Amino acid sequence: MITEIVDTQFADIRLPCAHDGKTIQVAMVPLCAAMHLDSEQELRRIAQDEDLGSHLKPLPYAPPLSDSNALPMGAVALWLHRLAQHTTDTVQRHRLAVLQQEGFVTLLEQWSLLLHSNTASDDVATLKRQFKRMQTQMDAMDVSLRQAESFIEREIIRAQLSQLCAFPVGPRSTQSPALDQFWRAVFARLMGGAEINHARRSDRFLALNFRHLRGVLGEEDSSLHLTPELRNELKRSRYPNFLGVRVVNSRISRKSLRCWVFNLH
Repeated sequence: MITEIVDTQFADIRLPCAHDGKTIQVAMVPLCAAMHLDSEQELRRIAQDEDLGSHLKPLPYAPPLSDSNALPMGAVALWLHRLAQHTTDTVQRHRLAVLQQEGFVTLLEQWSLLLHSNTASDDVATLKRQFKRMQTQMDAMDVSLRQAESFIEREIIRAQLSQLCAFPVGPRSTQSPALDQFWRAVFARLMGGAEINHARRSDRFLALNFRHLRGVLGEEDSSLHLTPELRNELKRSRYPNFLGVRVVNSRISRKSLRCWVFNLH
């Protein structure tokens, strides 16, 4: 675990970043300055944004009262995407394209080495591909959000966007191989858009019904089978943090289901 602010390469600029235990937080004032944006005005706009505002927090390990507002890197991707949609300045659009295409690549390369000193190049490449897929999915969701006609539809999309904004980047897990494989499989499917989270507050909680999980994903992936070993390991899971087996009013089936419930934060 890195418990300090790290000067991080983001495309051709350098930004203070820190790891909060779950993902990489990016300082926004220096990023705004590098893009020649009014940081005070932009931070005010972000704070009022329904999708980004809840993610804007002080940069971890920054001195108290310092001007250190930060967004998780996933939320930065959404912010850059929305800036690109609204700017008409050709130079700025080019600048945004460079940051979107190269910024997260350089950031992930540096932080992968910091978090895993012996990380294989294949692991770094996989992480970069996952983030690129997340950006594509996020862009499509943002379009769907603008086109959504009902409040419920918008809320569902917003909950999914919030999950993507919290794109996890963390140290290699010390949990059991079975549990590690299980969470890799689950989050890969969530990132791919699979409807497997029954929690109505899907931005904060993960509720899994294993019968439904097998029905949606099939029997081919043994890592998703609730074996006695996996059952014991899930009860000790710390990220996501196991809360209990509870009856949940499913947002998917619209009925009560018995689910394994986890806290995503």
